[in-house]
Amino acid sequence: MEIGNRNFSYVIDHEGRNLSFLDLKSGKDYLADDSTSFCAYVKKDKVLYHPSAVNLSGEQLEIRFDSAAVVAYVSFQSDKDRVIFKVDSVAGKLDALTFVNIPLKLEAVPDEPFAACLLSLNLKTHVQQLPALQDHLWATSYEKFGLSGAEAAMIGVPQQEILPAIRTVMKSAADIPFSDKGGAWAQSNKEGYGSYLMDFGTLTEKTVDEWIARCDSLGFNQIAIHGAHYFFKNGDLELHKDKWPGGWADFKKINARLHQAGISSILLTYAYFIEKSSKYVTPVPSEDLGYFNAFTLNADIGAGDTEVEVRESTAEVSNIIGYFIQNSVTLRIGEELVEFAEVTKTPPYKFRGLKRGVNGTRAQAHAAGEKGYHLQQMFGLFVPGPETGLFNEIARKTARIVNENNFDGIYFDAIDGNNMLGGKENAWHYGSKFVFETARHLKPMVGMEMCDMPHHYWHYSSRWQAWDKAVRGYKRFVDVHMAALKSNDHRHGEWIGYTGSINRLAPMNDGRLMLPLHMGWWGNHTWEPPQVETTFPDDMEYLLCKMIGNDAGLSMLGGTDEKTLNEKPLFRKLVALTRKYERLRQQGYFSEAVKAQLRQPGKEFTLVEENGKWGFRPVTYQKHTVSGLEGGWSLDNPYDGQPVRVRIHPLMSVAPFEAAGNIMLADTGDLERLKPDGAAAGVTGSISKSAGGDALVFTAHHDGSSPREGAWIKWQKVFEPCLNLKTHQGMGAWIKGDGSGALLNLRLESPKHLSMGGRGDHFVKLDFKGWRYFELVEVESAAFNDYLWPDEYHNVYNSYLYKVVFDCVDKLQVWINNVPAGKTVSAEIRVVKALPLEELTIENPVVSIGKNTLTFPVKITPGMYLEYESMSDCRLFSPQGAFIQNVVPSGTALAALPGKNDIRMSVKTEGKVLPRVSVSVMTKGKMLED
Repeated sequence: MEIGNRNFSYVIDHEGRNLSFLDLKSGKDYLADDSTSFCAYVKKDKVLYHPSAVNLSGEQLEIRFDSAAVVAYVSFQSDKDRVIFKVDSVAGKLDALTFVNIPLKLEAVPDEPFAACLLSLNLKTHVQQLPALQDHLWATSYEKFGLSGAEAAMIGVPQQEILPAIRTVMKSAADIPFSDKGGAWAQSNKEGYGSYLMDFGTLTEKTVDEWIARCDSLGFNQIAIHGAHYFFKNGDLELHKDKWPGGWADFKKINARLHQAGISSILLTYAYFIEKSSKYVTPVPSEDLGYFNAFTLNADIGAGDTEVEVRESTAEVSNIIGYFIQNSVTLRIGEELVEFAEVTKTPPYKFRGLKRGVNGTRAQAHAAGEKGYHLQQMFGLFVPGPETGLFNEIARKTARIVNENNFDGIYFDAIDGNNMLGGKENAWHYGSKFVFETARHLKPMVGMEMCDMPHHYWHYSSRWQAWDKAVRGYKRFVDVHMAALKSNDHRHGEWIGYTGSINRLAPMNDGRLMLPLHMGWWGNHTWEPPQVETTFPDDMEYLLCKMIGNDAGLSMLGGTDEKTLNEKPLFRKLVALTRKYERLRQQGYFSEAVKAQLRQPGKEFTLVEENGKWGFRPVTYQKHTVSGLEGGWSLDNPYDGQPVRVRIHPLMSVAPFEAAGNIMLADTGDLERLKPDGAAAGVTGSISKSAGGDALVFTAHHDGSSPREGAWIKWQKVFEPCLNLKTHQGMGAWIKGDGSGALLNLRLESPKHLSMGGRGDHFVKLDFKGWRYFELVEVESAAFNDYLWPDEYHNVYNSYLYKVVFDCVDKLQVWINNVPAGKTVSAEIRVVKALPLEELTIENPVVSIGKNTLTFPVKITPGMYLEYESMSDCRLFSPQGAFIQNVVPSGTALAALPGKNDIRMSVKTEGKVLPRVSVSVMTKGKMLED
């Protein structure tokens, strides 16, 4: 049986097996052939059933699932640029019908000649993958939302025709509120390419001119008002009267002023989330507030009682809450809100330690049989039930505010909490329902952004995807972000990728979603060891170059007001850099040939003006950490021989290993406490004591089943209660390497409800043999995505943004990764201790490159940095970037020959503590050619 049009031919047999999916122009079959697939399947009582027979009558398929006692009738209608599939009826009982299922061997990236896409045409139809490029055409309808009437449009066209084809389909999609500002129209709207400055409650009629000037200082052309908490209460969406006494009428005037200055205005809300002080909560909570479960009171309670017994089990109820934790300790009983401290896990089931009449409600007596609703909470906020009038009311109110006050866009922040709206499996439906309800009432339509994206959101999205900021590993974070934007992962700040996928995806000129790209909510930082790194100008230039290469905008979180710029002069340099680059990007100044070079991951450039023309010169910033009084390494100069620039940046040291008060993290007594905790496919390992009994031996064998970069194994030690390491944030470890090149990772973690999942990774490459002592301070980030880790570690923020909470560390993990195929590697660990961090002043650093040596007559404390540009330009700066003094080096100017250069550094200090110094050396090449 063949289904198709002028562009593609889809063939199945009479038992429902997929036989081919042909691009008729090239004759290439794109059906995945690594296993047998079926055109459809049903799920019934958690069991999947494939078709037993498929019969074609005209343009309707009768798909029989005899083992499930189900028959589905699916019609199709072919047109020149699409085929529409519709579920006409279903006989029998089932939970879900997948009525399109075609796995493809497309990579679904912009440089392929053929593109395929399946578009959901209503809220009954779940399509997992996002438009515009897909590698698995899949659509499902559910009994919960109605099986009949589900509808999807299948497109298979030459790559350059995919967006026009989607536009044609969506113009006639009666059940999808139409938008010409996002999705297939996004690339033709300039709003998606802008950059915005974010405000957190200070944009008023009095300050609007200051904000316009601040935008100009960055070269930005948009402002986003971060409404959540700062401008209004979530849910209410009414402006705080102390700053905007006239309410939204005041903001209409502000937007008019911004528009006069050529600046767009974006309304940022927390979507459907509700503040606990909102009118929907206090003084009388709405019955429409969403809840996890309902409990029946087993006895009367008075207004002062501090426990309540319920008939249903409370064994699964938790009292752990946190910003990202989807849980509350709040019950709604009638018109009262009650917070509980604990629950019983066995009968009689009780909520105990009750705090009565919270959030401005009134404590009341309640009768047996009354219901207590365990309210849903995330981000410290409640939500409405997704099938309630309140849910729709908030969406309509959002649209009305945009309409009446002439906002140019909406950012639905926190919409990634959509899996609370009926469970994770229904998040696609209810999140889309909220977006649809908002879009249906927008006049005129505006572009939208979301921090999450089920399939339907794409049609409204004007750009993709503003991740949160990094606080370390900035350059690598930019590459990871850029590659993730072009991949098939729609989760906010989450991506499973490493060097191979970064190098494949990041250089592309477009992404899988074919939306304007956005480099996120950026924030600059000064030094805050061991988890926050200084944002140096070369970090900012790296970001700005990738923005130009991808024509991607940026969102600046702050750090641009005059008070902050005076306190942190480094930021003033970064703001000036941003304006210079951003003005040229928005002018479209550079050719595609130059932009293609700028997109290359790991490649660095600096903007220069030569002969009246702006261009880029390639640069290298090679960074090395010297531990101890001296050290030597190799400097690779890929360019002509030249003078070099050097940055000397002392880091925190740690107390001596044997000092009193250090905290033991692991030793040979932990053989039984370090439990195996997972391994990659084909990796096995063991832990034992060494022959002499003075060390723990960790071994890992890899049979070749996993890529080397993802050949990992893990052991874990749990601290109960958690350790307070607030004054001991460094580590010292004696480690014996085997020279294998495998990676040893000593990771500290805190409970997720405190740290949001922050990882305290510390990498040691086993490229040495014998015993060595390692002082481990900075939390690793930049090298994390050089390797593959288990799926639960895909959250990028855990490495680059979130922090270990050192006053509550509950885990030490020992990982071995990067195990060569067919090899067994080992690492011996004698002792691991937590050590205090210490500030150590270094004196008179000496740097030698080849035969040239310079001495810098200066004292530098951690966080300060010395920048050597030339013999006449050498300056010392504070951790905040304030100029401290000029330094006059003595010796011979530093220069690098082409290729390998030997480099050494030595410093002087006092006492037994060893210095740790970061040294960066910069060389540069010739201007890029068009």
